[in-house]
Amino acid sequence: MSRLQKVHVVGAGIGAIAAGFVMGGIGYLPFGVPGLVVGVVIGAAIGAIVGHRSMESADPRGDLGHFQQVYRNSNYYADGMGWEDYAPAYQLGLDSFERRQRDPDLTGAELEARWPAVRGTSRLEFAQAYPAIQHVWRELGQRERALQSRDADAPRSS
Repeated sequence: MSRLQKVHVVGAGIGAIAAGFVMGGIGYLPFGVPGLVVGVVIGAAIGAIVGHRSMESADPRGDLGHFQQVYRNSNYYADGMGWEDYAPAYQLGLDSFERRQRDPDLTGAELEARWPAVRGTSRLEFAQAYPAIQHVWRELGQRERALQSRDADAPRSS
């Protein structure tokens, strides 16, 4: 599973409708209207989870999908640029995140030296790409801290 959440509304919605329909029908047969209501509610909840997870596992973009959903709303977005311009910057951020965790002194100069080799057809200059790279680092760092905090707060079983 990816480290960052992507929104898969369509998959969750289809799963909820399909499972709600099936479970509602199954509940209706032996229990009538109360069984229908309970079946629809349970089926919709299960279907939404299954639909979301199936879309997540079928999404070939990995963590990039999260950034594809939000890049145009970022304060560093340059008018007229498309996803193909920002994707290499986000990928460089993802690729360098683990190293940056081990070596907080990873510099923009090192990444700037790598930019020509990884930018592909991106029209962004490194100065425009660097805020996207930092965005990746911030989001992954926040996600990891949240997971560590959750794990630290989890009750220990004896």
